Amino acid sequence: MKKLLMLITAASAPLLASGGSGGGTGGGTGGGTTSPTAVEVRTNSVEAPAGATFQAQFLLTQPRPIGSGGSSISIDSFDVNGVAIFSPLGDAAGAATWQNGNLTVNVVSPLGDYGTSLDYPYMIVTKTSAATTPLGSTFPLGLTTATYTGSLGPLTMTDPKPGILTIGGSVSIHNVLPGGGTWPAGTTIRVQGTGFSPATKLTAKMHMSPITFVSSTEIDFTLLDSSTTMDMLALTAQNPDGSQVTYYSYLRGALLASPSKSLLQHTDPVFQSQTHSLGTFTIPSLATAQFAAICLQNPTPAPVDITLRHYNSGATRTFTVPFGGRIMDEVSALFGTPVMPGDTVVVSAGSGVQILGLLGDEAHGTVSPFLPLF
Repeated sequence: MKKLLMLITAASAPLLASGGSGGGTGGGTGGGTTSPTAVEVRTNSVEAPAGATFQAQFLLTQPRPIGSGGSSISIDSFDVNGVAIFSPLGDAAGAATWQNGNLTVNVVSPLGDYGTSLDYPYMIVTKTSAATTPLGSTFPLGLTTATYTGSLGPLTMTDPKPGILTIGGSVSIHNVLPGGGTWPAGTTIRVQGTGFSPATKLTAKMHMSPITFVSSTEIDFTLLDSSTTMDMLALTAQNPDGSQVTYYSYLRGALLASPSKSLLQHTDPVFQSQTHSLGTFTIPSLATAQFAAICLQNPTPAPVDITLRHYNSGATRTFTVPFGGRIMDEVSALFGTPVMPGDTVVVSAGSGVQILGLLGDEAHGTVSPFLPLF
């Protein structure tokens, strides 16, 4: 699906529940401003064949605790395959919405943990170019605007030297399966992409078997450690001609059913890496064009039963969600009955899953994340 860009809504969304605690070659980490209200961003440069997938990887030059905010990213006419964000404690969550030629990524981090790491990109946008893009074409990779709020007040990010995508090279990575969750030794990891050959090298900071060449679009390897977390794992593929690419893995979940709201069909939930077996939502007063949605994702290897209970009516709904499965819909649609302001919805699961709320405003075309009380 072609995913376009949407104008930024910089301020955080109103929370529907208080509390909560808890998806390459990156730029450098030196320099930048010393102002507490501004920070520079470094975006990677990458080379990828026409029609191939690449990642725009955004890193901070200085740590800045971020509680909420949003950014707008220009992607020209590219397809967007997904958005991932990183916070060291895994408490940050977001919503990525595409509409009217723009992509907006709104984020909330209750612990202010977002933006505090220089070791990983704080945000990644995975995109694919058109197969007809001429060889040698270049495109800037950078932020359009980004405004957040942190412990020191408003924070503006600038991207003074955007990275560049150059159409060329011979190798790319499109996806890693499984790209998230924690897995035991012996698990086979599939790396999908283009331009692979028996001579392709794959490196990562983990114990792994020698790779198995499957085809020009897939190479596999086996995990050797007793447990390996795949979220935000950097894998570098390199061909003998010197072409190489680094890809940060993340769980690209699959919807079990299409959401009922059109705006949700243009939105990807960006889940916390933290998991929970219980979460409580309180539905707020909403304007006519607003709605609240609940999103669930299973990052564990085994299927998980997840139950939603509407405490006010006693209605329940149970889903069996396989690994990588995703549920996302407006709350009333999930129950098949109206849910009123002030009502309580409790999510319970047989094991830890990812739980997120979204606040949609159809009048303004915006979606912002919120977290339940865990």
